[in-house]
This record gives sequence, C-alpha cells and structure tokens, in this order.
Amino acid sequence: MKKMTIAAACLVGMLGFTSCDSGTGEQQATEANGTPTVAGVDSTLTEDKQELLAFAARNNMLQIELGKIAAQKAGVDTLKQYGQQLVDWYSDKQQELQELAQQYSVTLPQQMEEEQLEHVEEVRNTKAEEFDAEYLESLANAQQEAIKEYDENLKDLEEADASAFSLWARNTQKELQAQMEQAKALELRLKSEDGGISNSL
Repeated sequence: MKKMTIAAACLVGMLGFTSCDSGTGEQQATEANGTPTVAGVDSTLTEDKQELLAFAARNNMLQIELGKIAAQKAGVDTLKQYGQQLVDWYSDKQQELQELAQQYSVTLPQQMEEEQLEHVEEVRNTKAEEFDAEYLESLANAQQEAIKEYDENLKDLEEADASAFSLWARNTQKELQAQMEQAKALELRLKSEDGGISNSL
C-alpha cells in the first residue's frame, strides 16, 4: 500500500513537468504593447548554440537508455515506472529537438559519445542489489550536468529574445530543473522505506 502511494505521488509529479509546453517556433511571445506574435527563427545559430543542441540530443539519448534499463532492472515498481516515464518524456524532447534543429538546418548527433556509451554499459551491468542507488546517482549527475550546460548558454540571452531557440532553451531548462527536484524527492521517499535504498531496494 505504501509503495502504491509513492507510485501515485510520483506519477502526479511527473505529469507536472511533462505537461510543460516546451515550445518551438509555434509558441507565441508577447510584444511590449501586449500584441501576441509568433516566435521567430534566427537566420543562423552561433557555434555555442549549435553545441547546446548537440549536447541536448546526446543527453536525451543517454536518459532514454538509462530509463529503459531502470524500467527493466529497478528493484521496486516505483522506480521502474519512473524510468519508463523518463523514457517517454525524453523521447518527446528528442522529437521536439529534431524539429527545432531542422528549422535552423543543424544536424544533430545520432549517437552518444564514447564516455556516455561506457557509462550506460556500467549501469546496465550493475548488480541487482546495487542497481537502484547506482541509477539514481547517475540520474542526478546527468541532470546537474544538463542544467549547468543550459545555464552557461542562457546567461547571455536577452530577456526579450523570443526566437524559437531561446524559447526552447528556457523552457527546457525549467523542465529539467523541475525534473531534478522531483528526482530528489523520489530518492528521499525511497530512502525512507525500510532503512534506505542500498538495504531495502
């Protein structure tokens, strides 16, 4: 019963960030006079912005793979469900990113970097009794790295910049932050169950 309550709470939380409209060129912005206007597309993207798109693509692929592994190997149903929810969310984000990249004629990487591939294998080969803690640690590290990357790229953007890239980047940053807070809450709940993750899961 306790696990069902946790699962329900996690599902409600996930709906919070999956319902965020991450927006691309179709999202509306508002001018100073209050007139709604459709977000425009820059003619070109700087090298830094193109690198953020590439980073996002690889991060999406990483989280999809890790989520698939969690959905199969996690020790409790709550974490299995969470892993699958992340697979679904990051798959949607990857599709959205591909559409954005097409607007700017940017080619996205089709596979992860070697270090990421090795990390996926490391998580996949983790012993069953250690998996849940390993997955949550990997998830936290990836989320922190992603937020840091977005922070670096957004610090020089003007608030009035309503281009498709800017709207996508700002909304994705907010979603990632909300997702990280939710993952922390999930970890605390799981740790409180039967004395801690490493012993109980």
